[in-house]
Amino acid sequence: MNEVNENNELSETERLVQIVNGHDLFHDQHDEACIFIKNEVITIRSRRFKSFLSKQYYRAQNAVPRNEALKQAINTIEGMALHDGKKIDLHNRIALYNNFIWYDLGNGQVVKITKSGWTILPSPILFKRYSHQQKQPKPLKGGDPKKVFEFLNIAEEHELLVLVYIVSCFIPDIPHPIFHPHGSQGAGKTTSFKVIKRLCDPSTIETLITPRDMNILVQTIAHHHVCLFDNLSKIPPWMSDILCIACTGGGFSKRQLYTDDEDIIYQVKRCIGINGINLLTSRADLMDRSILLPLKRIGQSQRKEEVELWRKLEKAKPGILGGIFDTLAKAKAKYPKVKLKRRPRMADFARWGCAIAEALGYKKEAFLEAYQANIDRQNEEVVQNSTLAQAVIKLMDDNDEWEGTIKEADTKLRAIANPDYCDWSFPKTSRMLRSYLERIRANLMEYGITFEIGERTNVGFPIKFLKEKNFRSLNTLASQNGATTKKQWIKDIVR
Repeated sequence: MNEVNENNELSETERLVQIVNGHDLFHDQHDEACIFIKNEVITIRSRRFKSFLSKQYYRAQNAVPRNEALKQAINTIEGMALHDGKKIDLHNRIALYNNFIWYDLGNGQVVKITKSGWTILPSPILFKRYSHQQKQPKPLKGGDPKKVFEFLNIAEEHELLVLVYIVSCFIPDIPHPIFHPHGSQGAGKTTSFKVIKRLCDPSTIETLITPRDMNILVQTIAHHHVCLFDNLSKIPPWMSDILCIACTGGGFSKRQLYTDDEDIIYQVKRCIGINGINLLTSRADLMDRSILLPLKRIGQSQRKEEVELWRKLEKAKPGILGGIFDTLAKAKAKYPKVKLKRRPRMADFARWGCAIAEALGYKKEAFLEAYQANIDRQNEEVVQNSTLAQAVIKLMDDNDEWEGTIKEADTKLRAIANPDYCDWSFPKTSRMLRSYLERIRANLMEYGITFEIGERTNVGFPIKFLKEKNFRSLNTLASQNGATTKKQWIKDIVR
C-alpha cells in the first residue's frame, strides 16, 4: 500500500478501501469474498465491484484511480471479507432459510413464503445473482396459476402433473424431476421451455444448447436455477450422468484458471429440462428421474404470433406468479400432514406434489394417478430400449423362478436376446451382467420380477430371479394395466 504523505493525507489505495466502510463484507460457503450493496450481493473479484470502486472514487476525488491502486485495494478488501467477515451461504433464485421459502425477484426484493401467506421484503444477504438473470414483476395476490396453460400446448390429461411440476420449481432443497417434453416439429417444445423459464427463473438466456464438455455444462447448471436444454438430438453418457446428479443434488469442482492447487466448487440441486423430437434417453437412471410429456403438433388455427404471445404472458405473469405463491403457502401448511406409506421414485417431489395438488383444489389421489401413469411410461420406454430387460422378462414368462450363476444367466439371456455387439443395453461380458442388472432393478420390479445375487462360491456368483404376483409380460402395455391396479397402487401409497 502507498505510504501516507507528509501532510498525513490518505494514500489513493487507502481512500479506495475506505469506500466500503459501512457495507457488509463477508464470504460465501465456497470462500468467495463478497460485499452487500443496495440489497444486492456483489463478488469482490467481479468487474462490477471494480467499476463500483472506480465510480465512487471519481465522485469523491474528481479523479480516476490508477489500476495499481485499484488492484491493491481489491486485494485488501478481499482479505477483509475472507478473514474478518462472516461466512454466509448464498443461493440461486430460491432458498430455504429459517424454515421459510424465499424467492429472489432480482430487483433488490424477495418474496418470503410461510404457511400463512407471502410478503415482499427488501432482500437480505441470501442470494447470488448472475449477469444473465432478469427481474420479475411484482406478483399479485389472488392470481390463478392455471392461466399458464393459455401459453402451453399441454393435453388436459397432463395439466395437473405439469402444473405441480411448475409450482415445485419454487421449492428449494428437494430433488426435482427432469422435465422431458417430446414431439414433432411445431409441438411447442421450445415455447413451453421459454414460458417456464420466464415464470420461474427469467434470464437473457432462456434455453440452453448441448455444451462442448463437462466443465461448461457444470458451470452452466450452477448459474441457472432452471436449466432447460432445447432441441437435443441425443444425450451423451457423460452428460446424462451430470444431469442425474444435478437434479437430485451433488457437488462438482474444477481447477481455477492460472492456478495449480485452487478449485472452484459447485454445489447444485437444480430444475432440469430436456426436449427433442424423440425421447432423448433410454438409460434407466436418467429415465427414472424424468417426467415424460408427449406433445402433439399445434394446428394452424391454434398457432399464435410470438410477439403477441410474449406480450400477453408478461401481462398475465404477475397474476400467475401470485397464484403460484398463494399455492405454495397453502401447500406448505398441508405438507406436514401428507403421509405416504411407501415412497415412490423422487419421493420428496411426490410428497410435495400431493400437498401442491390439494392446495390447487385437487385430491392427492389425482396427482398420484397422474404420477403413476408417468412412471408406467418410464418403465415402458426403458424396457422397450433395453435388450437385457426384455430378455429377463421373456425368461420369466415360463418360470416362477430361475436360479444359476451369473455366467449361466449371461449365457441363458444372451441366447434369448441374441444381442448385437453394438447394443449398449446388453453387457459385453458376463462380468458386467451384475452392474447392468442393477441399473434396471427398479424397472424389472415394476414388471413383477426381482432378483437376488449371493456371495461368491467356487463356481461363481449365484443369482436367483423370482416372478411376483404382479408379473407382466412384454405383451402387456402399461396402458392396459387397468384402473384397478392403479387404484391399488394409490391405496398402498397413501396413508
